[in-house]
Amino acid sequence: MAPSGKEPTIKLLLIGPSNSGKTALLLRYVDDIFDMDSATATIGVDFRVKKLSVGGKPHRLLLFDTAGQERFRTLTSSYYRNAQGCILVYDVSNRESFLSMDHWFGECAKFAEPGVVLYLVGAGKSLCVCCWWR
Repeated sequence: MAPSGKEPTIKLLLIGPSNSGKTALLLRYVDDIFDMDSATATIGVDFRVKKLSVGGKPHRLLLFDTAGQERFRTLTSSYYRNAQGCILVYDVSNRESFLSMDHWFGECAKFAEPGVVLYLVGAGKSLCVCCWWR
């Protein structure tokens, strides 16, 4: 792979209500950690970098895990800048979590660049349901 900083960068946000599984998905993908019992709330935003290959070329994937609590939402609007994609996560065992997706799609429409890729993910204790949105 090319030296760090030379690779093209892909920026993705994980957004959704509190306790929907955003951090669990992030930790599983980046650090290969799956621990259902260590659910702690994200304060503000967490950030991870993962190197990957796209079409045989090295890329840097920047993943921003945003807090779902209302009190942190004013902070997260700035993280939408230059994002290529938003992963909207809801808890499949919580109807209110799913019903809040209108709000989160609205956040993307308001703060993200036009044409950003949206991906809806339903997360649960033992399953993950994905649906590409746009």
